[in-house]
Amino acid sequence: MSDEIETMVTAQNDDAAAESVGIPGDVADPFADGPQKGKNRARVGSIRPNAMLYTSGIGSSVDLPHLSVMPQGIDSWDTAYARMGGDPTLVLVPRLIEAVRRQLGTQIGELRQPPWLPDELGGDTTPIGIPTRVFPQWLRCTGCDLLAPVSANVFEFENTRKHRPDMARFVHRKCRGRFKGDGRDRVAVPARYLIACTNGHLDEFPYNDWVHGADGNRKECVANPQLRMREWRSNLGPQVSIVCVQCDSSRNIAEITRAGGEASLPKCRGRHPHLPTFAPADKPCDGEVRLMLLGAANQWFPATISVLVLPSRKEPKPADTVDEVLGLPPAQVAKLTSLASVVGWRQFAPEHMVEKFAGISDEDLWQAIQVAKGDLPPLAPAAAGPVGYDPNHLLVPEWATLTHPDEFLAEDRRNGFKVHPVAVASSLGSAVQEVIAVDRIRKANAFIGFTRIDALDRVGDDAARVVPIAISGRPKWVPATEDRGEGMFIRFSEPVIAAWEASVLESRVWEDHVAAHERNLARRQSRTAAELDADERMPPPRYWALHTLSHLLIREMAMSSGYGSASLSERIYAWREEDDRAPAAGILITTTSPDSEGTLGGLVDLARTERLEEVMLEALHRAERCSSDPICAHRVPKDQEDFLHGAACHFCAFLSETSCERANRFLDRRFVLDLHEGSHGLAPLLVGVKAGVVS
Repeated sequence: MSDEIETMVTAQNDDAAAESVGIPGDVADPFADGPQKGKNRARVGSIRPNAMLYTSGIGSSVDLPHLSVMPQGIDSWDTAYARMGGDPTLVLVPRLIEAVRRQLGTQIGELRQPPWLPDELGGDTTPIGIPTRVFPQWLRCTGCDLLAPVSANVFEFENTRKHRPDMARFVHRKCRGRFKGDGRDRVAVPARYLIACTNGHLDEFPYNDWVHGADGNRKECVANPQLRMREWRSNLGPQVSIVCVQCDSSRNIAEITRAGGEASLPKCRGRHPHLPTFAPADKPCDGEVRLMLLGAANQWFPATISVLVLPSRKEPKPADTVDEVLGLPPAQVAKLTSLASVVGWRQFAPEHMVEKFAGISDEDLWQAIQVAKGDLPPLAPAAAGPVGYDPNHLLVPEWATLTHPDEFLAEDRRNGFKVHPVAVASSLGSAVQEVIAVDRIRKANAFIGFTRIDALDRVGDDAARVVPIAISGRPKWVPATEDRGEGMFIRFSEPVIAAWEASVLESRVWEDHVAAHERNLARRQSRTAAELDADERMPPPRYWALHTLSHLLIREMAMSSGYGSASLSERIYAWREEDDRAPAAGILITTTSPDSEGTLGGLVDLARTERLEEVMLEALHRAERCSSDPICAHRVPKDQEDFLHGAACHFCAFLSETSCERANRFLDRRFVLDLHEGSHGLAPLLVGVKAGVVS
C-alpha cells in the first residue's frame, strides 16, 4: 500500500435532514455526486494510513489549507470499495478480530484496509480514497465577513487543478470587502464554532436561531437572513459577534463562554455528521451540550486496538489452526462445507488466506473448520476473556512469545517476525536478564470508533460511549492497518524486580503517588461515567520504573539509530503475579511504518551487546541531571496536587504523543536511578548499574 491514502470530498449538504429528525441523511458518494461535476475534482488531499486511526479518522475534523472536511462512516467506504472492483484488502489477524468482537459484537467479520486506488498513468480518472464531507458547512468570507452555509450557494467550490488538491477552496465571487471596494474573488473559510454533547454528537453552531433569540426578532426577520461574523481585539481578548444585516440583531459569542452561558445553547439534535444521522423524535438526545471550537483537542478521541502479529509455532497445535480459521472472513468459512470443498478452496482461494495453513493437512484443516463452526466440540478449553478493566489482556500472549522464542519459528516471513538473542553486557548488572533483537515485527491496528469531550479512559472504557462508525450501529467490518518494522526487547530479572517493588510499596513516595492518582481520577473522570476504581487503574511500581527507563532509552536511541524519537514507540510488559497469570517485566521498543518495510536496521543494530551497553549507560548518565533540577528531582505530588508523574518533565523524560503509550503519565526518574536528595530515601531499580559512558 502507498504511504498515503487519498481523501475525496463532496459538498453535498446534509443539514436539510434536520427538518426530518430521525431520518438518516444521504450517504456521501464523492465519486458520483458533489463538487467534482464539471471541471472540479473530488480529491482534496491525502493522509498516512496511521493518521486515519489516530489523528484524522472517521468523525474527526481534517484541516486542509482552505477548508475542513470530515471522513465519513463505513457506509460511504462501501461505495469506494465497490468502485474499486474486486475484494477489499483484509488484515487477517485472529487475535485482533477477536478483540474487536469483544468490543463491538460477534457480527464483526472483517478487518479492512482503507480503500485506495491511484490515478491511471496518463489517464484522467478519479482516484479512489476515503470519502469525506465538508464540515462544518457554515463558511465565512475573509473579505466581507459574510456567514452562510454551503447550501445557500453564495460560495463556489473550486478544485480544478489535478495535481494541486491543496488549492481546493470555496470562493466568494466578486466580493466587495468590508468597505465596499472593487469586487474581487475572496476565499471563504470554515466558521470555527460547533456544538457537541457528552453522548458524542457534533453539530453546526445555530448561528441563525441564536442571534435572533437575543431580542425576540426571529418572526420579524426574513426567512433566510444575511449574517456576518465580525471579529476584533479588545482588552478582554478576541471578541466575535454574529450580526444580522436585515434586522440589526447582534450577539457576542463571549456570552456562551461566561459562567452559565452554555444554558443559552439549544438542545442537542443527536447529530452524527460522519454518518449522517439525527436522533429520532421519540428518543431525543439528553446529553450535556457544550460550545466547541473547530479542531479543539477534545473534539475527537480515537478508540483503537493494536496487537503484535505473533509468529507461528514450530509445531502448530490443533487449537492454533482453529484460531486461524476464526480469523477468516465468515463468507469464506461458509463456503467450506466438506473435505472436498476444503481441497478446492486451498487451490483457488486468495493466497494471503491459504498460506496461513501451509503445512497443515486437509483433514486437520477440515476438523478445525468444523470446530470453528461449532459442529464439533472445542479442541481445548476456551480462553476466558477479561472481566472488567484489564489493560494487560492483549499483552500476555506477546509476552509469552517474546520470552519463549525457541517455541516459535525463528523466521516467520508469513507473519513478518524474526528475532535473535543478544548477549547481555556484564556492566548492566543483575537487573537485565536477556536482550532480544527483533529483526522484523508486524503490528496490526483496528479503529472501532471514537468519543467526544471525554477520552475513553475518562469514561471507564465504557463501550456504550463509543460513537458508532456505521448507520446501523452494528458494523460488519472495521478499518484496520498493518505496520512493519524492527525493534528490541529487554527482559528484566523477576527476583530483582520483585524485591525492589516490595520495598517501593512501603515507601512514602509511593503513598504520595497513589494518593495523587486517586485525586486525579476523582477530579478528571467524566461526570457522566460510572465510578471508577482507582486501585484497579493504578499501575504497579514496576510499571513506573520500566516506563521511565523506556523513555530514557528512546530519547538516547534517537541520537544513534537514524530515527527521530517520534518514530520510536514503546510497549511495556509490567504486571505482578496473579492467580492465573505469571508476573512480567520487560520493554519492547520498536519503530514501525505502514510502507513495505518500515525499517532502516538502525534499531536492531543498537541491540548489539556493546551498543546497547553504551546507549543504556549514557541514557542513565543524562537522566541524572535535568535542566529543571532541583525542582524536577524533588517533585512529588503533595497536598491537593494530582499530577501523575514525579521526577520527570519535558527536559528529561517526556516523549511525543506518538511514542508514549500513557501520554507521559506514570513516570519518575527516582524509581530508576539515584537522584541523591531527590530520591527521598527510595532505592533505585538499577542500583548495580553505574551511569556513564563506556570507553
